[in-house]
Amino acid sequence: MRDHIQRTPHPPSNNYVTLSYYQFRPIPQREDLLKIQHYFLNDLRAMDVVGRVYISAEGINAQISCPRDRVEAFKAYYSTNWPIFDKIRFNPAMSEGKAFKKLHVRIKGQLVADGIDNSTFDIDNEPTYLSPEEWHKELSSLATPPILIDMRNHYESSIGHFENAIRPDVTTFKENVDAMLDICKGKEDQEIYMYCTGGIRCTRSGALLKSNGFKTVKTLRGGVTAYGRYIQDQREQQAAADKGEEDVKSIYKGKNFTFDKRLGEPITDEVLAQCHICGTACDTYSNCTNMACNLLMISCPACQQKHQGTCGSGSCVEMVQELNEKQRKIDKDHPGLRGMKARLGIQPFHEHRLRVRPLKVMESRRIKSRL
Repeated sequence: MRDHIQRTPHPPSNNYVTLSYYQFRPIPQREDLLKIQHYFLNDLRAMDVVGRVYISAEGINAQISCPRDRVEAFKAYYSTNWPIFDKIRFNPAMSEGKAFKKLHVRIKGQLVADGIDNSTFDIDNEPTYLSPEEWHKELSSLATPPILIDMRNHYESSIGHFENAIRPDVTTFKENVDAMLDICKGKEDQEIYMYCTGGIRCTRSGALLKSNGFKTVKTLRGGVTAYGRYIQDQREQQAAADKGEEDVKSIYKGKNFTFDKRLGEPITDEVLAQCHICGTACDTYSNCTNMACNLLMISCPACQQKHQGTCGSGSCVEMVQELNEKQRKIDKDHPGLRGMKARLGIQPFHEHRLRVRPLKVMESRRIKSRL
């Protein structure tokens, strides 16, 4: 089935607020999913909402940007029209602005792809949720580091993570679940802490542990996004009080990776990563501007300028130069097609596992160049 994509004008980008939300709730009938997809597309489009809304037989998962003056109406839309989603918690991002270009409403097989048969565990056997404040106080007060698992992929945790977190070097959530089970093996009586970006991955993996005999599994409600907002609010309240106190000390360091055009929002000023091209301290993600390469890379401003936004490969630089020249001709001869940049028909030639590991690709290129 083709995605429903919104192509209507919107309010100014800076007048948007980005929200994430999810709920596991059985919707077994395909007809019901199609109905929900239809109404979401039309109703959210009428509110100028953009972003990604995923629905499946398991429930709903979404990341959207909504006009600031319609946020309350947007929330009321769910409580009034969709009582089946009665446990949704809307999780605001730290930064405001339009994080998506269009509205996609998609039907998926699984909300979170982990390859685990749903019949082998009880999704309702949820972990204990700690609010950002509870999480902060509890982890800050522990005398020794707990079993604290980062349930995100390697490229997410590389630019930011909680202190003393175990960060599996994985590319997919399925791999992370396997790593989690290995880390927790034989520790059923110990306290397990886990976190992810918005909470959905921990709801599922926490239920898996609980269903397999783990007594105490704690997770951060709303994920890193909610914690970042908590730290931001604490700092703003402190600044407003003007007591001259030291800034609230975040136990999360660096950026929170986001799956939108921002590709991250800072929680603290610490820079934990390096430019994949030159090695300079940097935590800014971008995609190689050669769309046939499309590596997800960390690239410093100097390398961005030097290599025209590419990963630095000579072939990528040449391709972008050629496309830019074609674009200039299109802009001159056909102003109505401005911005097309020859996108049609271009497919990335790196599989996902390599596209998010640019250092491996770059090293492979260097080896081939020496042969």
